[in-house]
Amino acid sequence: MANIIKCRGFVLRTAPFKESSLIASVLTNKSGKVKLLAKGIRRPKSKICGAMEPFSFDEVIFYKREFKDIYTLSDAVVIDSFPEIRSDPFKVSGAMVLCEFYDKTLPMEETDTMVFTEFLRFLNGLRKAGSQAVRALVIAHLIKAFSSSGVMPHLDDCVRCHKPIGSSNGKIDFSVSAGGTVCSKHHDDTVVLLSRQTVDALKNTYQRAHVQIDSSALTEIENFVADYMYVHLNNLRLHSLKHFK
Repeated sequence: MANIIKCRGFVLRTAPFKESSLIASVLTNKSGKVKLLAKGIRRPKSKICGAMEPFSFDEVIFYKREFKDIYTLSDAVVIDSFPEIRSDPFKVSGAMVLCEFYDKTLPMEETDTMVFTEFLRFLNGLRKAGSQAVRALVIAHLIKAFSSSGVMPHLDDCVRCHKPIGSSNGKIDFSVSAGGTVCSKHHDDTVVLLSRQTVDALKNTYQRAHVQIDSSALTEIENFVADYMYVHLNNLRLHSLKHFK
């Protein structure tokens, strides 16, 4: 017997299915990430064709059946399409980074209201951001999203032995493979040098709702973030991040 579910959700990704349908990955506030089959949505006269666009915020109704991995979408109404983002190709690229990250890392049907709230906060911040602030905003939220995947970097002391961290020439050793800062004894081949300001900026991403990352810290973070995800998130590569230039 099918349960009728009505909830709100963000479209993370869509893929064509047969001639006129789509399968959408949707982050919902009640059921976590679900896959929905939108039958006939690619037909010109479909009444819900505009609702299944990436990062669209919708109210959706779907039929949830036991022993099914994909549920049938009954209806979808757009709550917010974020036109301020869609009018700027660079902002669209930034939004797709977080869409791809959540689509590839969130487990199916595990409700996480914090992730849902953070994604809404991110999109609202992105639509208001000036062109110079977009890159820092996207990277800050990507770093913050690591916490939902259980791979938040260790920054308070040496991740190996928990001894206090010193600095050499104002730089701190950060081991990509170990997942955090390390002392000189536990230096390895994946260590990158980060300024104290960059380490503080990383800490702030997990302590504050609104994060500011200056240009020098942003450059240092961008230099290791892709490798960090690859090592700690099952060889994850974000194609959208490569195009976020």
